[in-house]
Amino acid sequence: MITKLRGFISDLLTVSKLTRTKNKKIKIGTLALVLNLLIFSDILIILFFTKLFSDEIGIANYYIDLILSFELLFPVAVFFRFFLNYIQVWLTTKLQLDIENNLRIHLLGEIFKKGNYSISDAYFYVNTISSQVGYFYSTLALFLGSLLQITIFTVYLIFTNPVVVMYFGIGAIILSFPTLLLTKIGRKHAHEAYVYFEESSKGVEKVLDNLFLIKIVNFVSKEISSYKSTLEKYSNARFNEVKAGTVNTLLPNFFTVFGLSVLLIFFNGLRYVTFDFIGILLRLFQSLGVFNKNIHILTAFHVYIEKLFEIESNRGTENSRNFIVSNDDDDADYAVKIENVEFRYFNSEEDTFKNLNINIHKNKHTVITGPNGSGKSTLLGLISGVLYPTQGKVSVISDRFGYVGANPLILNSSLRENLIYGNNNNIDDEELLKYLKLFKTFENDDRYNLDNKVSNKSLSSGQMQKIAYIRTLVHGVDILILDESTANLDYESKKVIYKIINDLNITIINSTHNPDELHSYDYHIKTDRLKNEKFITNE
Repeated sequence: MITKLRGFISDLLTVSKLTRTKNKKIKIGTLALVLNLLIFSDILIILFFTKLFSDEIGIANYYIDLILSFELLFPVAVFFRFFLNYIQVWLTTKLQLDIENNLRIHLLGEIFKKGNYSISDAYFYVNTISSQVGYFYSTLALFLGSLLQITIFTVYLIFTNPVVVMYFGIGAIILSFPTLLLTKIGRKHAHEAYVYFEESSKGVEKVLDNLFLIKIVNFVSKEISSYKSTLEKYSNARFNEVKAGTVNTLLPNFFTVFGLSVLLIFFNGLRYVTFDFIGILLRLFQSLGVFNKNIHILTAFHVYIEKLFEIESNRGTENSRNFIVSNDDDDADYAVKIENVEFRYFNSEEDTFKNLNINIHKNKHTVITGPNGSGKSTLLGLISGVLYPTQGKVSVISDRFGYVGANPLILNSSLRENLIYGNNNNIDDEELLKYLKLFKTFENDDRYNLDNKVSNKSLSSGQMQKIAYIRTLVHGVDILILDESTANLDYESKKVIYKIINDLNITIINSTHNPDELHSYDYHIKTDRLKNEKFITNE
C-alpha cells in the first residue's frame, strides 16, 4: 500500500509538471484546507448531536465544552459543512478541467512537434487520454483527502476508547486482504476495458472512413456485428470492474454497521462506547469506503497514466533534424530528395518505410499511386515535413508548401475568410475574385460576393474543393501537395483545375487512385513497390 501511495504521489507530481496548471499550488492548498475544515465540522456536528441525546462525551476538554455551550453554533456548523462540501466539489472539478485542457494543449503540441503520430493515435491521446488523466488527478486529490480524514478520525477514536478501536483495527486489517484482492481484480478488468475501448474507437474510425465502400459491398451487417462484439467485450469488462469496485467501497461500511449492531444488541455496547464514538466511527468507515473506491479508481485508471508516460518517453526522440529545408538552392534539379529513409509510427512494431530513396523533380508534376495502406499519405507527410523520418533524411528546396486533400477545411464564415485562411500576406479582393471566376466556382454572378457567409452545408463538395485550391494558390506555394484532391469534382472541373496548376511553375506532388484521369504528368511513383525495393526510379 505504501509503495502504491508513493507511486501515485510520484505520478501526481509528474502530471503536474506536464500540465503547468495556472495557480495549481494555490488550488491544491485551498483544497487541503477545505478538507481539514470539513473533517473538523463533521466532528463538531457529531458532538452537538451527542450533547443533545447524552451528557457523556468521549473526550473531556474545556475548549470542546466551551464550543458546545453555544448551541446556536449547531445549525451554523451544519450550514458551514455543506458549504465546504460545495467548495470541495467546485475546486476538485475546476482542477480536473484545468488539467484536461492543459494536457490537451500539451499533447496537441507534441503531435505537431514529434511528427510520428497517426491520426487515430492523435485523436485518442488528445481526447481520451487527457480526460482520463484529468479524472485520475482529481481522484488522487480526493484519495489524499480521504486518507487525511481517516487519520484524524482514528486519532480521535484512540483518545476516546483505545480498546474498542483495537478490536475494530484488527477487523480493518482482516478487511485489507479482500480489499487488495478486489483492487487487483478491478485493475485487471480495467485494463481489458481500456483495450476493448481502443479497439472499438478504431473500429468506428474504419467504418466512418469507408462508409461508401461498406454500403456498396453490402458489408454493413458484418461491420455492425463486429462492432457490437467489441462493445459487448468492453461492456462486460467495465461491468466486472464496477462490480469489484462497488463491493470494495461497500465492505468498510457494511463491516462497521454490522459490527456495531452486534455490539449494541448482543453485548449492550452502550456500556463501552459513547454516542460521539459511534458517530465518528461511522464517519471513519465511510471515509474508508471512499478511500477504497478512490484507490480502486486510481489503480484502474493508472493504465492511462502509463500511456501518457509512453508519450513523454517519445519526447526524447527528436527527429525534426532529419527534415532539411534549403531555401537558397535555386539551381537544384530536385524539389525533394529522400535518402535512406526509415519511418515508423509511434507505438508501431514495424516500419512503414525502410531504406527509402526517391528524387522528385523540381517544377514537375509527379503522381503517386498505390493500394490502400501502401503508404501514400505517409509519403506525403514525410515530403511536407508533417512527419519526420526515424532514420535518413528528407531535403526540400522550399518550406512554402500548399496542401489540398479530399476533405477540405471550410470555416463557418465569410467566403473571404475561407480563401485567406492560413495566409499572412495582404491579398486584395480583385485577386481572390479572379481565381474564383478562373476556377468557375459558382454558376450565378451574385455568389461572387466575398462577404457572403458560407459553410460546408451551403457549398457543394466541388465548390469546397475549388475554394481549397484557390486558398493554396493565393498563398504563393513552391510545392503543391495533392491528396485525392479531385475526388469530389466532375470531369470538366478536373480539366479546368489541372490546366491551371500545370501552367504554374511549381512542383506538384499528386496522390491519386486514378492517374488515368490526368491529362498530363511527368513522373509516376508506385507505393506498392516502395516496400519491396530499396531504390525507386521515377517512371
